[in-house]
Amino acid sequence: MRLLIRSMQIISIFVLSAAVNAYADSWNCSNSDLVREVVIEYPRGGSVPCNVVYKKQTEGEEDQVLWSAESQDGYCEDKAQDFVAKLESWGWVCLETVSPEAGADMEQAVETEQAADTEQAADTVQAADTVQ
Repeated sequence: MRLLIRSMQIISIFVLSAAVNAYADSWNCSNSDLVREVVIEYPRGGSVPCNVVYKKQTEGEEDQVLWSAESQDGYCEDKAQDFVAKLESWGWVCLETVSPEAGADMEQAVETEQAADTEQAADTVQAADTVQ
């Protein structure tokens, strides 16, 4: 019984970890005293259209739109992650950040997952009591 509950907890952690990665929509990168940001912007709130914007925050340069997509889901996310990997290969240290909107969605997903886990654990306990 404890093994089953522990297994459900571990599975929940993996699901929530995947959810965090799914919501990453920007990265702050630093190298020495330079700071740059890679941001995925969603002008209409959905997954498309989207823009991958590169910001050189400490250098006083204008933001650059590196890639855009009108209808292809995942395009901006893939391009942004590939670009962040390239920056890291050049010695930049990049940290993922999450927008406030995505954070609120993630909190709701966590609460829903916790409620489902609690309900499933209760059903398992009830089933075990019925067997005994």
